Amino acid sequence: MKLKNIQKIFCLSESQFIIILLLALISCTSYPLALIAKSQQSTSSGNQPPQDGSSRGRPSQRGGAGSRGNCPSVEVPLIALIPEKKVGLVVENNTTFWVFVPYQPNDVPSGEFVLQDEANNDIYRASFTLPEIPGIVSFSLPSDVSLEVNKTYQWYFKLYCNQQQLDPVFVRGWVERTALTSNLERQLKTATTEGVRIQLYTQYGIWYSALTELAKLRLAEPKNATLDNEWAKLLQNVDLENLVQKPLAGEVKIKQ
Repeated sequence: MKLKNIQKIFCLSESQFIIILLLALISCTSYPLALIAKSQQSTSSGNQPPQDGSSRGRPSQRGGAGSRGNCPSVEVPLIALIPEKKVGLVVENNTTFWVFVPYQPNDVPSGEFVLQDEANNDIYRASFTLPEIPGIVSFSLPSDVSLEVNKTYQWYFKLYCNQQQLDPVFVRGWVERTALTSNLERQLKTATTEGVRIQLYTQYGIWYSALTELAKLRLAEPKNATLDNEWAKLLQNVDLENLVQKPLAGEVKIKQ
């Protein structure tokens, strides 16, 4: 139907018709634009990370991730001894990391440890071989690699069950070095035993320091029932009771 016929049907003057037509055109074009703008605003706000740092603990991968590659089937997978939903704290310059490894050394030709900052920049990277028996192993940073206070780092512990170093099984955790408060520093200095120090670290949520000191005591006194009980309590606090009976296998061996 021609525009003039439409104009006659509704008895509109030419100026009235033009105004109505312009309003209709503006409405048709602005409505999709409003939807697009609203959609973009919603998507943008939904992708923004929390500004309070509360999401930093979420990327941890405590249980073994990635392809199993040529690694044999196991009842208990590769597991990092870390809190599952928050960043683990430490007070020492050079942190020791603990991981349960269920594989025999001859099943894993090589492993790799990687320490990165929050922007995924490498701070330290090293290849290693496993101890002689499966169990809970440790990896300590060398003396020339120090963590800065109040900075968060991510770390990877990777195992390659093939010579080509493809499809690793790995765990990933987060660590933050925290400064000692004056109160905690005073209490640590007056602590009469290592057990008291460990209890203080646990009380203040300093996970890596508590775990490392207790693990070293158990390695020095493997038949100490009191230490065994403290170890069980510590692991149960972070829902790792399935590792309580796993042996401490010792340190990994860094490849030079």
